[in-house]
Formats: sequence, structure tokens, C-alpha cells
Amino acid sequence: MIKVKNILKRDNLMSAAGLGVGSIAAEVVTSKVTPMVLKTPQTQKFAPAVPILAGMIIQTGSGVVKSIGHGMIANGVANLAKEYLPATFKEQLGVGADVMMSGTGETLIAGSDSFDYTSGEAGEMDF
Repeated sequence: MIKVKNILKRDNLMSAAGLGVGSIAAEVVTSKVTPMVLKTPQTQKFAPAVPILAGMIIQTGSGVVKSIGHGMIANGVANLAKEYLPATFKEQLGVGADVMMSGTGETLIAGSDSFDYTSGEAGEMDF
């Protein structure tokens, strides 16, 4: 049985916070540091890997710093996958798509089919 008390322990909360901060840090590395490091167009194809490398260096620390490194690695791998996975594979996974509204305009909403809900077959009582 899962106990909320165990989930909300200080170590778990600090680890989750570290992962979140690491994800944000990876975005900062991607937008600010990567253009300074990879200046030529030929090296720009390696841009999604820079946060992964930074996270691998940072994860050698301990405590929250280690979690920050793990968050950077996770964010970097996700961005790398978005960049280099084939379009058909991303489409099957729903990556980069609005999953909630992925149906076509012809998709029926539950209950909008042609069944007559006012008939006696619908379970309503005749008075």
C-alpha cells in the first residue's frame, strides 16, 4: 500500500525539486550556453547533446546537485528524441502532437451518434 507520508518525505521532495530545476537548467543551457559553444552551423546538429553532457558532469555531485544533473539528462534526452526521431514514429507516440484533440473533425463525441434517446428503447418511462 502506498502511504502519502512516505511520498512526502524530505528526500523525495528534494529529489523532485532537483529534477525540475535540472530540466529548467537544461533549457537555459540549450538557449544560452549552446550557441556560445557550438558556433558553426556544422556543429549545431550536436546542440541537443550539450545539456546531456552538462548533466552527466553535474550528476557526479551528491544530494540535490545529483538530482539536478539527472533532470538535465532527462530533458536533454527528450529534446534529442524530439529532434532526431522519424516523424512517423513521433506521430505514433504522440510526441509533439496535441494528444487530447488528436482525432479528426469527423470523430463522434460520445452520445452524439444517431440513436434516438427519446424512444422507449432508451429506457425512459412512458406516462
